[in-house]
Amino acid sequence: MGSRVWLVTGASGGLGQALVSEVLSAGERVIAVTRDDKPLQPLTAAFPGRLRTVSVDITDAGTLRAVLDDAITGFGRLDVVVNNAGYALAGPFEELDDAELRAQFEVNFFAAANVLRAVLPYLRAAKAGRVLQISSLAGQIGAPGMSAYTASKHALEGLSVSLAAELAPLGIRTTIVEPGAARTGFRADWASRLYGSAPLPVHEALARSAGAAGGQAGDPAGMAQALVILADMPSPPLRLPLGSDAVTGIGNARSDQLEELRRFTMLSASTDHTKAI
Repeated sequence: MGSRVWLVTGASGGLGQALVSEVLSAGERVIAVTRDDKPLQPLTAAFPGRLRTVSVDITDAGTLRAVLDDAITGFGRLDVVVNNAGYALAGPFEELDDAELRAQFEVNFFAAANVLRAVLPYLRAAKAGRVLQISSLAGQIGAPGMSAYTASKHALEGLSVSLAAELAPLGIRTTIVEPGAARTGFRADWASRLYGSAPLPVHEALARSAGAAGGQAGDPAGMAQALVILADMPSPPLRLPLGSDAVTGIGNARSDQLEELRRFTMLSASTDHTKAI
């Protein structure tokens, strides 16, 4: 029973479920955090004693900590934490009400923070471990109609960059994972909840994106394999895009940003003090 223990949130579907399956197939153990463990029952039967499913509301920090303490104690260790749970709230920004916007951040940002606070004492005690923060291509770029989702993923990346610097001296390595579009139910899920009546161009953009569901380039099984490889790297990257669309999109965005930086360097630098103090 000396194999690594992974903790994966959002484990009942999409990338999360694919990752649980890949990790178990690699001979390791998993604490799978999910709202519904039914999709994982075949894996529980196939890998007896190696998969613990935890049904808990990860936005409830107090309950979450107690439940995770019990699960981690049951396996006796924790090695890899994958903050994967999340969803996308789509729609023009002006049509999103306050409760919806806050709910998006509760799941995509604050729940991830809750998980980190619950598990970091175990990784610190071991002076080792990996934290994989599942962001998105949307954590590096923007898209019409995805302001809430994009903002939550940018927030997660901001937290993760500073967290990586804090944890590295403790022997804990952090990687921000930025998947592009994958053939999971993720896009179909947000597309099914689209609404709004304002005659805005963003509705057309969202409709086109929703219509592409099922034709995404990313393979969740391939992404899961990449995450297992990532967790084995002695010197992992701070960021890892997954999928050719993520590589291209992030590359184009950074090139545009650098070009803009060069164009306006003189104006930017003109705000410095001209005399030494």
